[in-house]
Amino acid sequence: MTSSATARRLHPSTELVLLLCGLLLVYGVPSPLVPAVVLLSAAVGAAVTRHLRLKSWALTLLVLAGPMLVMVTIIQGLFYPGEAVHILWSAGPAAITAEGLAVALQLWLRVAAMIGLCALFAFGADAARVFDAMIGLRLPLNVAYVCAAAMNLLPLLRERTARTMAARAARGWDTTSLRVRLRLLPGILSGLLTALLVQLDQRHDALNQRGFGAVPRPAPARFYASGTGQQVLRWSAALGSSALVVLALLDLLPLPTASDVLEVLYG
Repeated sequence: MTSSATARRLHPSTELVLLLCGLLLVYGVPSPLVPAVVLLSAAVGAAVTRHLRLKSWALTLLVLAGPMLVMVTIIQGLFYPGEAVHILWSAGPAAITAEGLAVALQLWLRVAAMIGLCALFAFGADAARVFDAMIGLRLPLNVAYVCAAAMNLLPLLRERTARTMAARAARGWDTTSLRVRLRLLPGILSGLLTALLVQLDQRHDALNQRGFGAVPRPAPARFYASGTGQQVLRWSAALGSSALVVLALLDLLPLPTASDVLEVLYG
């Protein structure tokens, strides 16, 4: 990524704060409107940002949240326990109830919003941005290192798995067959995970030998555009989301519940 492209983006600390505030609202306010708004905002962010394709974001959301939508609809919508329920449709022992759909709607929207937010952040982040975001927020260096190292695990795992599969193919294995790939995968992954953990430990030792942690606030790896506006945005997002959660806990936030939304839809 060029420096000009980096300058057009938010500071990584701002991105991380917005991510955490969004997750706080999703799970702290008991109304389906909040995760729906957060999910819509993540979709808009994926559409307008230049470092992420909307198609990749939507495909990730579909793959991770789609099966759960079907599962919670079947479990909660068709087999919701209780006697004092509003039955919308029934066939034998299965019945679609308003209460079950309300639970399914709330649960799925929260999970989908969480996945959408995390995908929006993860697709545009790398280990350096995560580390710089955390030291920018004055978090402990060890915590920043662990989170940044975790960002490196999946790309390394994917790259080394592809190389190992190519090596198996060169030795005569038919790696184009799904059955063969599933047979080889457990042994490959166990060895790769061990190698990755050893590599991370070696990197940590190397960093300690080079004085990692000697400076309370090391310089960021890259230059990021910031300023008073982004500081105000971070503080406003943190204080605003915390205030909304407190109001929701005190039952002072007049937002409809999932049951209220379904009553409006079904009359």
